[in-house]
Amino acid sequence: MIQRIQSIYLFLAAALGVSLFCFPFAEIAIGGNKVALTVCHLSPAVEGVSAAAMTPLALVTSLFVVLCLIALFKFRNRAMQMKITKLCSYLQILIFVAMIAFIIGLSKNPGSDKLTIEASFCMPMAFPIVNFILLILAHRGIKKDDDLVKSADRLR
Repeated sequence: MIQRIQSIYLFLAAALGVSLFCFPFAEIAIGGNKVALTVCHLSPAVEGVSAAAMTPLALVTSLFVVLCLIALFKFRNRAMQMKITKLCSYLQILIFVAMIAFIIGLSKNPGSDKLTIEASFCMPMAFPIVNFILLILAHRGIKKDDDLVKSADRLR
């Protein structure tokens, strides 16, 4: 039953999660240099910030994508699918907060006391919010299917 509407929601959420690896979610201007932030790296590298700082955000985002795909194919076990979808919702909140915290932390870099720092958010910054809405809609659809099956079982 991959053709259900919640499957489309889960697939779109996973696709938006993958796109966070490709597109920058923010651009920070430190002095005259512009730095693009993606989930997995800074481009170009910022002095005083190691590439390992982005690793937790990349791991949580990849975990989110994998869990969305697992939930997509767990259509026979609706209870498990609802639990995984709820976990993915919590991960999306964590990803959004981590993205904002990383931007704030980068703008308060101790090596940039005398430099002017401007952060501008890009379109992928809204992807966690859109994913959260898609996951709520998917959870609602899974719950509706589960209620339908339970009511059909009562009629037998």
